[in-house]
Amino acid sequence: MAQRLPSGNEYLGVADGKAHYFEITGRNASGSSASSSKEEFSRWSENPLRLGDYEVIPFGTNNDIPDETQETILPNHLAPTILDRKKDLLFGQGPYLYRFKPDGSQATREPVENPTIQKWLELIDVEVLSIQRAVEYYYVDNIFTKVINLRGARLGYSNMPPMLEEMTAKKCRLAYRKGAKTKKPTHVVEGDWKNSKQEDFKIYPLWDRLNPTKHGISVHYTNSKSFGMEDYALPKVYGTLNWIKRSTAAPRIIEAFTNNSLNIRFHITSPQKFWDDKKREIEEDCRRKKIPYNSKMLQELEEKIFDTLSDVLSGVENVGKFWHNKTVTTILGNTPVEEGWKITPIKQEVKEYVEAQIKVADKSDFAVQAGLSLHASLANVGADGKSDSGSEQLYAYQIHQLTGIPVAELFISKVYNDIIRAYFKTDEKLGFYQIAVQRQEDTSESNRTKNQSAIKSKETA
Repeated sequence: MAQRLPSGNEYLGVADGKAHYFEITGRNASGSSASSSKEEFSRWSENPLRLGDYEVIPFGTNNDIPDETQETILPNHLAPTILDRKKDLLFGQGPYLYRFKPDGSQATREPVENPTIQKWLELIDVEVLSIQRAVEYYYVDNIFTKVINLRGARLGYSNMPPMLEEMTAKKCRLAYRKGAKTKKPTHVVEGDWKNSKQEDFKIYPLWDRLNPTKHGISVHYTNSKSFGMEDYALPKVYGTLNWIKRSTAAPRIIEAFTNNSLNIRFHITSPQKFWDDKKREIEEDCRRKKIPYNSKMLQELEEKIFDTLSDVLSGVENVGKFWHNKTVTTILGNTPVEEGWKITPIKQEVKEYVEAQIKVADKSDFAVQAGLSLHASLANVGADGKSDSGSEQLYAYQIHQLTGIPVAELFISKVYNDIIRAYFKTDEKLGFYQIAVQRQEDTSESNRTKNQSAIKSKETA
């Protein structure tokens, strides 16, 4: 049975108690990399998807960056925990209202109470919605929120604030009407981009901060902006996805050893061109049968071929078993490239191989921590796998508060502050209350952590 590894181009085949490592390598006919993470970041808007009267801007060359991000991060043992920790550090003591107050050369925040705004925040369940928006921000850096204006607001009572509902970037795409000259996004299309039919999609106008009551239902959209990209922001985690895949793959390879006492006997590499040709054959067959092509068809063929090859290789010592391969040379640019299947025997040095995989896993974990921009001590794991000292954790936390929270807070709370400004006509803002942490020796005995409790008993209350 061939098991696809998280990289997408690697498999672990098992037959008769023997394991074989498959890898799809090389470059396709156009000279581009075979990696599924190859993106042309500035070309998304040039190939819009047509949906009725709208042109939909894909989120990625294959309109699948949110899916790739989700499928890569969630199986990993480290990345989801780090992103959740960043969300928790941002949330702090929860949302609160404040007003900037000049204080010499600095501006401080002065907490305020506003019963009218507070009532609205309770109606929209601001704590839960804020956590949901924080998850969207840290995973994909693009935040969509549905704004539902009440009937009174549409009749001219502009002080009636709207209801807010969570949306996810996994289902939302920016769009504009067919024939629009500027091709600037004016709408959001919501739906399942893998399985939905055209009639299942919902289309909403973008929220207009200059005319907030213009639409009954609209979508507030914000992103953290990526260099040279006009529509979506590229998720900050995107550049770390390959390291996350490697971090996830290493334990699975080791698991195959421990669960099945397997030794990987062969490393088999196959040319990307072989699979490009197979893909074209499947697409032509689908056109003849008048059925839609699905990428799973190619994946199933890969697994079938690798399973068959595993059966052959598992008994190469038996009479009558053989392997035949043709090698061709093609020219990519000015460089001759030999394309063909290669089967390389692997020395049965299990200890060395497992140690190498552990080193790869350790390096991958370190790269994941660095790529997700959270100090190891705040993730509860030091660089050597041990917890860091209290002073190092304190300084890491203080630096994170100064540099890691302000911008995230700006984008996550933007929908609230835009609506507070538009409907309540005030300079008050919503943020997340943070407590300044001090060294234990700088606090009084009664205020030290060991003498604090979030819930006090009746006797001590």
